[in-house]
Amino acid sequence: MNCCRRVFKIMFLPIALLVSTAMAFAQEPPPTEQQSTDSAKPQDQAPPAKDDAPPQPTPVLNEMQSTANPPEIRGMNSAAPLPSGRVSPVQLGPLYLQSLSFFQSENAITVSGQPGTNWESVSVFRTNIVFDHSFKTSRVAVQYEPRLTIVNGQAFTDTSNLNGNWTTTFYASPRLNISIDDNLNYFGQQGQFDNLSLLADLTTGTLVQSRFLDGSGHLLSNRAELPISYLVSPRGRLDITPFFEYYKATGSASISHSRSPGGRVSYGYALSATRGIGVSYSVQDTTFSSTLPTTLYQTIAANYSQILSPTLRYSIGAGATLSSATAGTTSVSSTESTVNATFNLIKSFRDSSLSFNYYRGQAAGLQITNGFADRFDLAYDRRLSQRTRASVAGGYYREFLSATDTSGYFFSGSLSYLLTQRWSVVTQYAYKHQANGGSAFETGNLHYIAAGVRWESNHHDSY
Repeated sequence: MNCCRRVFKIMFLPIALLVSTAMAFAQEPPPTEQQSTDSAKPQDQAPPAKDDAPPQPTPVLNEMQSTANPPEIRGMNSAAPLPSGRVSPVQLGPLYLQSLSFFQSENAITVSGQPGTNWESVSVFRTNIVFDHSFKTSRVAVQYEPRLTIVNGQAFTDTSNLNGNWTTTFYASPRLNISIDDNLNYFGQQGQFDNLSLLADLTTGTLVQSRFLDGSGHLLSNRAELPISYLVSPRGRLDITPFFEYYKATGSASISHSRSPGGRVSYGYALSATRGIGVSYSVQDTTFSSTLPTTLYQTIAANYSQILSPTLRYSIGAGATLSSATAGTTSVSSTESTVNATFNLIKSFRDSSLSFNYYRGQAAGLQITNGFADRFDLAYDRRLSQRTRASVAGGYYREFLSATDTSGYFFSGSLSYLLTQRWSVVTQYAYKHQANGGSAFETGNLHYIAAGVRWESNHHDSY
């Protein structure tokens, strides 16, 4: 309770000030169409004439969402928003089949301290089932990925993944909205074999990294938050977001869970329809299982983002994080500080795309730890013909000032051929190395080669 009180005191005053200010403006007329730079788009840009033309990016400062549209939720295994409405030929109301696949792989695994190479023959049957329902300003989505995994003839049914989202928005005034969001993730196995590539969406600027470190057990995470957004001026927006995060992993007996109440205050300003700047402050008080001390993280950061063209956008940010560890009821026992940074780049060409992401800061969630991490990801995707597509990707992860100091990297490549509008044949190869994973992640190497077929609900006339 002490950690909750600390975060509450830090976050309460700005929230109270915001609400009182909003009440004063509640009777004001809504901003005119000139007041929001989010809806302003270059007038000399004609809409794409072809299906393979690049999408029009979202302006750098998103406007407060219209009450006519349901909130957006990101799709599982995707950087793009989850589509709504009639999206699959196999659909019953809000319930539909998004994809199904079968892959056969051969894995060569070497583990530090163990002689020889372990060979595994793995068959994976997988499907994605989605329940998505919107009503007024609320949206509920459950994305379930059941799997049947057969390893060297032995069947496993407990490797399924689940993602559940609930979000609702209250429009208190033309300038103020308050949302309630909850995001639950359950991973039946820690680590990915396929789909290691960095995922990118040019329209929204979203980038999603893979969970490529391999470990035993399951991982559950949940984040609940209360975003409060206030339109301060035609170009500026203030966001205050109290949140609570929970992680639980079964692969490690020593670091099994963490609880983190916290909050974030940010201000974004649109310099133009394609350029924006922002500053933020966040505080997070994390209580771990008995092995690690309770740690208070405080972060300040600034960022700049720009859309250089309809096919190129980037963002860059930097700041500092201070962590204060407390053992039991004693005073602060240790303090660490580090620089944090981010850099994102998405570029679309005529027949290909390139994406890059760099992150340095509080550990990116590959495992439960009290430290910080560097993470690089690079992905390149190219259309070789109307039906053939190839992609290559690589990534690197390194923890520091951490109890585990885990590190790892991967390289992957894939080649796919479109058989019909929805069926495709896919071949994949990946190499992964990881070290210093403690009891959750072993040190070793993995070679993975696979081939399979995939069906997707998205309609493809061609690549």
